[in-house]
Amino acid sequence: MLPFPILDSFIMFFIYGIIGWVIEVIYYGVTEGHFINRGFLNGPLCPVYGIGFYGVIWFFTPYVDNFPLLFFGSSLIATFVELCAGVLLYHTFHLRWWDYTEYRYNFHGYICVRFAIYWGIACSLGMYVLDPSVRWIIRHMNHMARLSTVVILCIILGIDIVVSVCTYIGFNKRVRFIGSISGGIRKTSDTIGSGIYNTVDTLMSKTLPAVETTQQNYSEFRELYAKHRAEEKELSARHRKEERELLASYVASGKVTIVKTRDAAGRKIANTWRAVRKADIRVLANIRTNRRDDNNEIIKYMKEHYDDSFAMEDTFIKQQGEPK
Repeated sequence: MLPFPILDSFIMFFIYGIIGWVIEVIYYGVTEGHFINRGFLNGPLCPVYGIGFYGVIWFFTPYVDNFPLLFFGSSLIATFVELCAGVLLYHTFHLRWWDYTEYRYNFHGYICVRFAIYWGIACSLGMYVLDPSVRWIIRHMNHMARLSTVVILCIILGIDIVVSVCTYIGFNKRVRFIGSISGGIRKTSDTIGSGIYNTVDTLMSKTLPAVETTQQNYSEFRELYAKHRAEEKELSARHRKEERELLASYVASGKVTIVKTRDAAGRKIANTWRAVRKADIRVLANIRTNRRDDNNEIIKYMKEHYDDSFAMEDTFIKQQGEPK
């Protein structure tokens, strides 16, 4: 039923569980400022990480090229495993190894949206970076090396589970050697975790001045950028205002010019109209094109009123008689 051989599956579980424990030590060391040995067990192993990431590999290896599906799917699987582990540990030992009640959108403190996003990012990066490396290591291990590794780690894990359960139910107080074993495993785990935390703390103390300088320079850059943007907006607004004022002056000037031209043309037409004599206006009003009778009447009227020679010529024609 497993997607990989049983020995390979156990090796993956232990590797991812140990890496998860290291991530917990680093995360809480950075956020809390001191070393905290996280996890249910005394040893350097977080089974929740091993089970959760193995489930992601199981279901989403065929979809590793589909990042949205890989991200949301791995987030869902990791969150589901975290919920099951939190409920089981709380109702078994009445203790909480994590509590998300201070985060928004949490479910009874067992899971929350913020860490669901963290799991999606971590599992996606693990699928692209960590899983190929782990598979390469497993492929280069012979069968005897795999079997020996799995047997030794399973024995240590079994002892750690028994000792941890006895410790949480208080049975270690009755049996001294169980307390000795628990203390020995815890001491080894604390030594490894302290070494990891000290290394991280040293790196942070070395890089912190550079980080602070970078942050300060970035803050100065943001302030200068915001200042320049404000100045650009102010300058742009002033330019737009000047352009609108200039355009308004052009429009006003054009309106005045049009009004003056219209008035001048009106006066010219009025003067020309007044220069025409009333009689001429009356004559022009009576002209009708292609009406011969009307035109003869108009010509007769013009002869009578405008030219005496017309009347004399008319009398002469009457005396001589109209030509045949």
